[in-house]
Parts: sequence; C-alpha cells; structure tokens
Amino acid sequence: MTQGTAGCDDGTRMGAPRATRGGGDGRRRWLGAVLAVLSAASLVAGAMPARADDDIDAVLRRKQELERAVEVTRQNAEHYQAVAGQYQSAVNAANARIADLAAQQASAQSEGDALGFEIKIAEEQLQLVSFQLGETRAFVDSLRAQGDELDHQLARRQELYADHLRAAYRQVQVTPLEMLLSSSSLTEFASRLQATVLLNRQDAQLAADIQGLRAETARRQGDLAGKQTEIFGLQDQITTQRERLAMEKSRYDELVRQADAAIVTQSSLRADAATNKSQAQRSAQQAAAEAAQLNKQLEETEALYEQLAAALAAKSGLGAFDGQHVALWPIRGPLTSPFGPRWGGFHNGLDIAAPMYTPVRAAAAGLVVTVGRPYVAYGDTAVVVIIAHGYNFSTLYGHLDDRRWPPVQVGQKVNAGDVIGYVGMTGWTTGPHLHFMAIANGRARDPLPYLP
Repeated sequence: MTQGTAGCDDGTRMGAPRATRGGGDGRRRWLGAVLAVLSAASLVAGAMPARADDDIDAVLRRKQELERAVEVTRQNAEHYQAVAGQYQSAVNAANARIADLAAQQASAQSEGDALGFEIKIAEEQLQLVSFQLGETRAFVDSLRAQGDELDHQLARRQELYADHLRAAYRQVQVTPLEMLLSSSSLTEFASRLQATVLLNRQDAQLAADIQGLRAETARRQGDLAGKQTEIFGLQDQITTQRERLAMEKSRYDELVRQADAAIVTQSSLRADAATNKSQAQRSAQQAAAEAAQLNKQLEETEALYEQLAAALAAKSGLGAFDGQHVALWPIRGPLTSPFGPRWGGFHNGLDIAAPMYTPVRAAAAGLVVTVGRPYVAYGDTAVVVIIAHGYNFSTLYGHLDDRRWPPVQVGQKVNAGDVIGYVGMTGWTTGPHLHFMAIANGRARDPLPYLP
C-alpha cells in the first residue's frame, strides 16, 4: 500500500533506504521469486488459499523498504526546498537591506556634497573677508601715516601759531600812534599795519586748519576702528560657520563610510545565502531524482505484489469474477486521497476517512486469502485483509484496527456486507481511514469504476 497524505491519509514513513536498490537485475530476481512462489503454491493440495506471511512476505519486505526510501527522499527533497526558500528569503532580506543602505548612503552623500559646496562658499567668503581685512589694514596703515603727517603738520602749525601769538602779543603792546611815530614814513607805517592785519588773518586760518585736521583725524580713526571691528566679527562668523560645516560634513562622510561597510557585509551575506540556496536546490533536485528512481522501483515491486495477490486469488479455487461492479462501498466517508499519481509516485488505492471502529464490510462475496500484518517484520503494524472474489479479481482493506481484530480468517467465505474488520490507525497513518484496493488481472485498478 502506498502511504497517504495529511489529514486521514497514510502517515509519514520512518527509516532509511537500503544501500542496494532494485533495477533490471533486481527485477529479474524478484520475478524469479514470484515464479518460485507460484510453483510452491501449485504443490499445495486442494484449493486452499495461501497465507500472506508465507507467500508474499518477501515481496512485501521489498515493497516496504522502497516505500521507506521513497518517503525519506521525498522528505529530504521537501526539506531542501524549504531550506532553499529560507535562503531565498535571506537573499531578499539582504537585497532590501542593501537597497535601504544605498538610499541612506545616497542621502548622506547628497547632504555631504551640499555641505561641501557650502564649505567652499564659506572658504571663498573667508578669503574675500581676509582680503578685505588686508585692504583695510593697509588702509589703516595709510591713514595712520596720514595721521602722523597730520600730527606733524599740526605740530608745525601749532609752533607757527605760537610764534604768531607771540608776535601778536608784541604788536598789541604797540599802539597805532606809537607805530606811526616810530615809522620813518607813511609807507613804512602802512606796511607795518598791513602786516599786523595779515598776521591776525593767518592766525585765524591757522587755528581753523588745526581744528579741521584734528576732526578729520579723529573721524578717520573712528571709521577705521569700526570697519576693523566689523571685519573681525565677519571673519569670526565665517570661521565658526566653516568649522560647523566641516563637522557636519565629517558626520555625513562617516555615515557614507558606515553605509559602504554595511553594504559590503550585506553583499557578503547575500552571496552566502545565494550559494547556500543553490546548494539546497541542487540537493533538492538530487533528492527528487532519487525519489523518482525509488518510486519507479516501488512501482515495479508493487506490480510484483499485485501479481502475487492475483496468484493467491488464482489458487483460491474460485471462478472468474463476472461482475462489472462490487455490491457496495466498504465504508462511507470522504475520499482523502484518490487512485493515481501522488508525491511523484503512484497511489494504488483509495483512502476513505471514517471514525475509529467504523465497521468495514466486504465489498462483494468472496474468499478471505490474507489476514494479518504483512509489514510487522519491518515495524509497520498495519492490519490488512485481502478477499478474492474470483481468480481474476480481489480487494484489499488496510489500516484496520488491531484492538478489534478482524472477525474473519484465511479460507473463510464471506458475503457482501459482512463485517471483515474495523477502521483503525494501524501502520503509517495520520488519521483513521481505510485504504481500499482493487486488483484485477494482476494489476491494481482504480476502485471507483467498480464501486456502485
């Protein structure tokens, strides 16, 4: 019997496949075994049906080994596929992380570039201010030189003004009458009087010039001090701004560097995950190929099993099964696994779900040729009943309960509807169900066309 799916189908097989697998030589050996069994069966007196443990044990053991090997390789293939999916998820996560890091890197790079431009502008401004400061300093030096010259001129004017004051003081001591009487002529008197008047005018002009020079010097010095203070403030401001921009740029440069390092790390993780995924996929393909090969061998062995079951029916002494259908369904319930391809192999019967201990009835009248546990030597406790309905047709009922042992015996005749066992969970199964097979002319057939 082929194992079932989840729910109420046949459960997961256990055990590892044998190192030696069937092939052309194995098939010939097993065919020889079949012929030997058939020959031995022909020597049995009368039409007494053979027992499963005596006649089909060898084929069942071989079938069991292959079923276990198929299950192991199928599980391996599924495992490797799941692992490949996990590694693909890791690749996708790494791609997403790389994309996020690349976006952060691009943003940081953009911010850093913008700050770089601002730093260049600040440096140009600082150069301009420095140039202005140099020009201002040169201008200050020029003004200082002019101020020194003005101070020198002021000192000379002050000395000259002092001389004038002294001369004026002397003139003030001489009255015009005394000047006239002391003059030798009117012309000399006029000249002396005119000199006195001119001296007074020069004194007034000299005093005005001295005051103007002092005011101009003070104004220029004030302008220079203000300009120099303004330039110094601007220079400090630009220097501070440049330092702040440099710090910001350094921070963004560090973000770019960190993003680069993270991208390298994620790229390495992605490469490792991709490599592991490829390895898992290759392993899954290898396991699938092995499962396919084992399934092929299993089908060959099941074909031998079907031939042996047919041989037992042929030796039952019954006539040909001439009906188109069996009389009834063995149980009623949902079909959880149909006849046909399954898991890359082939399911040779119907799985019908039903509650525990549901009575299983003979689908048609016939002769019981097998009752027991064909797989017990290999750990499978499935209880099986086979009924021959003619030398060319028989039905098989599997996974029967062992606490309510089948109430039939080998060689017992049964009628359609007789209880031949109870639904159970013996053998490899995940839920209570019946595995129902139809074997016609040595081959397992889809039971559905035979059922009413």
